[in-house]
Amino acid sequence: MGGSGSTRWAWHTKKETVNECRILSIFDLKREGLLEQGTWQRGTWSWRDALTQKRTASLGYELNTQYGNAYFRVYYTITRWDGRKHDYDYKIGLQTTACNFGSVRWWFTCPLVTNGRSCGRRVGKLYMPPGGQYYGCRHCYDLTYRSSQENDKRVNALKRLGPMAILEGINTGDIDFIQGLKALPDDIWRR
Repeated sequence: MGGSGSTRWAWHTKKETVNECRILSIFDLKREGLLEQGTWQRGTWSWRDALTQKRTASLGYELNTQYGNAYFRVYYTITRWDGRKHDYDYKIGLQTTACNFGSVRWWFTCPLVTNGRSCGRRVGKLYMPPGGQYYGCRHCYDLTYRSSQENDKRVNALKRLGPMAILEGINTGDIDFIQGLKALPDDIWRR
């Protein structure tokens, strides 16, 4: 009992996380001043390695916000492991929602089709996972966040103390406030 292969954990694979993906963010486009109503422009968008600042990837884009059908057209080339190059060129729809003080907020419209249905979700970020070909929302790619897959051993140890001991430790300063709150049962305030 309890030997190698006695559980189903060997069958379990972790989901890919958004941290592993290349991300196209509407917020980055806005911050760079590219999203202005009534404009048309072309350019290049690049990703860089955080440590070396070496360019890791880039894509060409065409941004049109002039008329009723705003879009963000992307074109790029992916080189596969066998050396073959594949060119991609497609439009990603843009939407706006009204803000309280008269301005608008921009959104991507997810361009992916999954299970024969067009997604069309209004999202702020689009992702391309490793081995992917197109940018799409995290729902279509079934992505998760790294933090949801992590396990904090310190919090698990605190959970064994019990709620009263945790609250007393937080009060005396022996237990970190944030970790102590994470260790408390979810329904403690409803008791």
